[in-house]
Amino acid sequence: MVKKRGIYVVSTLLLVAVVIGLIYWVNSKDVAYGIEVEKDHFEQITVNDEFISSKFQYEETTIPSSFKKVAENEQLELYLEEETIAIAVKQKSNGYVWYSYDLQENVGEKEDSQEIKNYIQSGISLITYDKFTPNRKTALDNNVEKSYEILENGFKSTIDFTTLKIKFDLFVTVQGGDLLVHVPRESIDEYNPNLWKAGNNDISLSEMIVYPFFGSVREKEDGYIVVPDGSGAIIRLDEKPKYKGAYSAPVFGKDTGYENIGKLSEKKLSVKQLEKVSLPVYGVVHEVDKTGVLVIAESGDSYATYNYESKDSTTPFYQSYFSYNYRTTYAQFQSRVNEEQHVLGFQKDPNSFDLVQRYVFVDDSQANYVGIAKKYRQFLEKKDGLSKSVSTSFEKIPMKIDFITNEMRLGTLGLETIPTTTYKQSEEITKDLIDKGMDNLSITYKSYLDKYNSYRFDVLGKLGGKRDFQSAIEFFKENKISFQYYLDYAQSYYEKTKFTASKMNRQDFSVYNTSKNLLNFMNNPKYYQSFAENDLKQFNKYDIQSVALDGMGGNIFTHYDKGKIGSSTEGLEYSKQLLTYLQENNVQTSVYAPDAYLYKYIDKYYDAPIYSSELMVTDSTIPFVSLVLSGYKEMYSPYLNFSSNDRDEALKLIEFGIYPSYVLTGESTYYLKETASSNIYVSQMEHIGERMNESYDLINKALKETIGSEMINHMIIDKGIVKATYSNSVEIIINYNTIDYQLDGVEIKAKGFVIL
Repeated sequence: MVKKRGIYVVSTLLLVAVVIGLIYWVNSKDVAYGIEVEKDHFEQITVNDEFISSKFQYEETTIPSSFKKVAENEQLELYLEEETIAIAVKQKSNGYVWYSYDLQENVGEKEDSQEIKNYIQSGISLITYDKFTPNRKTALDNNVEKSYEILENGFKSTIDFTTLKIKFDLFVTVQGGDLLVHVPRESIDEYNPNLWKAGNNDISLSEMIVYPFFGSVREKEDGYIVVPDGSGAIIRLDEKPKYKGAYSAPVFGKDTGYENIGKLSEKKLSVKQLEKVSLPVYGVVHEVDKTGVLVIAESGDSYATYNYESKDSTTPFYQSYFSYNYRTTYAQFQSRVNEEQHVLGFQKDPNSFDLVQRYVFVDDSQANYVGIAKKYRQFLEKKDGLSKSVSTSFEKIPMKIDFITNEMRLGTLGLETIPTTTYKQSEEITKDLIDKGMDNLSITYKSYLDKYNSYRFDVLGKLGGKRDFQSAIEFFKENKISFQYYLDYAQSYYEKTKFTASKMNRQDFSVYNTSKNLLNFMNNPKYYQSFAENDLKQFNKYDIQSVALDGMGGNIFTHYDKGKIGSSTEGLEYSKQLLTYLQENNVQTSVYAPDAYLYKYIDKYYDAPIYSSELMVTDSTIPFVSLVLSGYKEMYSPYLNFSSNDRDEALKLIEFGIYPSYVLTGESTYYLKETASSNIYVSQMEHIGERMNESYDLINKALKETIGSEMINHMIIDKGIVKATYSNSVEIIINYNTIDYQLDGVEIKAKGFVIL
């Protein structure tokens, strides 16, 4: 009997070992790096494809004789100043002329150095590494040769920095009412034969800046710059800036592939993080409702950085522009035990992308931040096929609930799992929400799995097993509740895995998570689709038709892969490939904090920005992202559990047209301590249920009137007073102030709103 029992135990252990081995094998198949980057067919798209004469016409102005007309179509005239490569563009709809530097002012003023004068006037500038030191060069420096070829719709300039031994082609063309600036990657040539050879005084390309002073001015009484910071912000072009300073932020987040992250013990203090730039755009309005321009980093966006400098900071002008990164230094370590022993390393070849920057001119009612947002959406429709995926059949607004079902923490004996919400508990909590009138719900299960060191899909016995899971899913279906599973294919937590990417310095790709005080290890994006292929079998088994993907936004990076350099443009393509694969297999994809290139793939937008970074240089926060996607995608807020002022937060969601979102657990929040969800400090209904009910009722009262409608206008009426207008003619006026406000005979109560 004992012998048979022993044989049974051994057989069982062998079977378990085989199953674990199969799981490991399925998830450890190596994938060759390499994906074809979709070519940007920018010449096939025209945003302003129809000429409409403006109601307001500017007086005819004389364009200086140094500028020669090189192209004209029905909507635009293009002029070139050959010495500087500067341009002038005339909007024929209203007669306004835009210059790539301000001709109304004397650029040669005494207080400006020659280097600054050259920078202002030059159509293009380079940032180079002179050995290891960054330097700025312009097309007006000595030993720069420029040749021109006039094209049917513009010009081509071949620019040769002969001392630097760097040359490239610049194309500037007009297409309908759009201006296109293009630097083909194949034209960039660093032709120093001794570059990277020992003893050579290496000068290499780091960044390129095209027309950094386009639309720059000393002041415009009724003008402003639209800054893509977080939800969006504006900076007014006043005679005296609100605050002298600068702002710079990489589009889609920082490329951490070049960074060295120290040990966790070294990362004890952190400051408030700036909001992310998720849109590769900015806008310049010279006169509200008269003239403005939208600027899009169309190709090369993942290597673009948005830059703003206030008037009288380094130049006499307000400045807004993109710079494009071609090469960045990184630390190559000489010692495994002493990180101070390192030298600066360089990638041999510049980053591979075609630089394309598009200018879309606006006038009349479109010459404001609302019109600029709508123009960018029009661009996304034409380029990416952005389409609507909003429901119009709701009687109440939806609310999103993320249930943390299982977590992991470092215990005394290693990693240990912490059940935080059973399937039964999630069902009971959902029933309680329905009974309280919050019945239009979107539910997500978030489970940390130790076999992946991340959040992935599985049905866990300790949470109730298959029976309770299927019971909960059936309950959701019966009550018409949307359900999706939370997935994070982008990273692992606590420990690296065999899927962890390598940084440019060949170290494991770790990133410090400031909000959770832990290291995340970024997965090589080449594995994204293989993760989904493995999970798809389970999705089909349990009828999972929708997933919520985290870690995709702000997660485009350059990395090293077995002798190859994985570019951020390739990482972008791998992310697109993943979402395309899921959709082709009938799995809807909602995404947390998606960047603009993912918009066409998402069903719902989670963790939508409701604030800018509120920098000292900005004047107002605006719902720019909301204006782009309103009426096209349902947008949900970051978790409201931690709001310090529920009333103001609810008003902000009403203003932005964004639905509420919460994270809940069935067990005490205490169990989240020292886990990957340690930043969540209140998560039980008994503690936040009343707050949820009050906030939901307030938000629902306003936004139920706009379900399925598009926000077509937004106005800052006064300090703390804003108005949002929708396509169904509903207007909502919001008062953030602590006193009542009168507007055209209508009283808006303090900390309240009215619906017109």
